[in-house]
Amino acid sequence: MKNFRNEAYGYIKDMFVQHNMVKRCIISFLSVAVMGFGIALFSVSGFGVDPFTSMNMNVASTLGMSYGTYQLIVNAAIITFVVIVAHRGLIGIGTMINMVGVGYSCEFFAGIIKSVIGSSCDNLAVRICLLIAGIVVLCFSCSLFFVCNVGVGPYDSLGFMISNSTKIPYKWVRVITDIVVILIGLVVSGGLTGIISGDLSRVHNIGIGTIITAFLMGPLVNFFSKHVSSKILNVDYASLGKDVAFFMIRGAMLRNTIPAEYHKQEINNRVKSADLKKV
Repeated sequence: MKNFRNEAYGYIKDMFVQHNMVKRCIISFLSVAVMGFGIALFSVSGFGVDPFTSMNMNVASTLGMSYGTYQLIVNAAIITFVVIVAHRGLIGIGTMINMVGVGYSCEFFAGIIKSVIGSSCDNLAVRICLLIAGIVVLCFSCSLFFVCNVGVGPYDSLGFMISNSTKIPYKWVRVITDIVVILIGLVVSGGLTGIISGDLSRVHNIGIGTIITAFLMGPLVNFFSKHVSSKILNVDYASLGKDVAFFMIRGAMLRNTIPAEYHKQEINNRVKSADLKKV
């Protein structure tokens, strides 16, 4: 129990050495709500959603569960796995907000959008507008969440863990994990059987939107992070570097070197003297 208390205290201390932490947490919460709205726009458009969401929606539908509840369960399982196996520093306050908020906010906004649009959901022009709006909103919200730097999304943390363990560049790990989760969703929902038999009507939540997120989301998130989100949060975007979770990972490495019997004051001194770059 004492070991756990010391580690938990060091973890919390690492989190709050960043400046404007309260502001970051509030904006992180708002970004997750906006993220759910963006995914809802994608979903209602009928052009497919991002790979991870696609898997969760397909599996949840097959099991007869709500998307929000199923995603919460999956995210909790991923976070537990990452905390036990990899860097605890990948998980932060933002991770918890993301874990709980994205799925339920998506369901909430999807219901509102459908009630407002009504029968226009079947109109191709309206669907295209929803898709474009979804791309912009989702990429902006993801950039806000990234620049807040108070934790990595559960699905992203899994990719970072695999990349760190295998030394495979994160971008390639993401491609592999995206393909895997799409296949899982297709197999469980019967979509793969439908593709093989030529019955594409059995394929759900996968489409042009899924392809767009795979190829355009990275550059667009980078654009919003550099020109919009970094200004909202008043941070030097260039200092964030290429590693999205640089602060969290370095914080985790520090915590892993602290002896179990360290006193709280010793942990404080260790954190203060560490060369952790603040954003």
